[in-house]
Amino acid sequence: MSPELTSGPIYLYSICPRPQQPLTLPLGLAEPTQLIAVDNVAAVVETGVDLATLQTDEPRLLNAVLSHDRVICELFQTTPLLPLRFGTQIASLDHLKAHLATQGADYAAKLEALAQKAEYQLKLIAQTVELPPVAAGLTGRDYFLAKKQRLEDQANSQEQQQAELVQVLDHIYSAYSDCLEAESPAGEARVYILVDREDDTLLQQVEEWRSQAPHWNLVLSEPLPPYHFV
Repeated sequence: MSPELTSGPIYLYSICPRPQQPLTLPLGLAEPTQLIAVDNVAAVVETGVDLATLQTDEPRLLNAVLSHDRVICELFQTTPLLPLRFGTQIASLDHLKAHLATQGADYAAKLEALAQKAEYQLKLIAQTVELPPVAAGLTGRDYFLAKKQRLEDQANSQEQQQAELVQVLDHIYSAYSDCLEAESPAGEARVYILVDREDDTLLQQVEEWRSQAPHWNLVLSEPLPPYHFV
């Protein structure tokens, strides 16, 4: 066991099954990550991470957040895992071992349920509603009526756009039992979908949803660790 793990807080990336074969561990925020196993589960950890200092330095903090996700995504290529939030720490090695011992059965059950799963983010981005300008040369009542018609056309286009979104979301929820909609900026919708890693039908589904929502851009992510389903 590494002597650095005998004392001090320990930074956690994920929970995974105890590997049957040697697991290649990625570089962490600053040091190589390490594996701490108790019974059938293990934690991927790093020592010497000073979160208080990171939080006072915005560029370093952003880099640390990206590094945290990188470690989890690299591990996800070779092992099932339960990703942990950025900033997860535990007081000591003894506390970590005790935690793994008491929560091990629950972790093992979740790992088994998610072993063959991957998460996808589907982002729906509203296209800008483009309307022709009011015809040049109109004055008085004609200009007013043309302006009013343009506003009505814009409102109708926006209603159609929202109807398309509702329809696509309904189809997503009907097709996939494991999905959830996340908070997103105005003009966007973000849905996370959990599917089997070997499932090749999602891409076909997205193409069908694109045809049903011509006023939205649909962007599907690469397969991701199950961040939103742990």
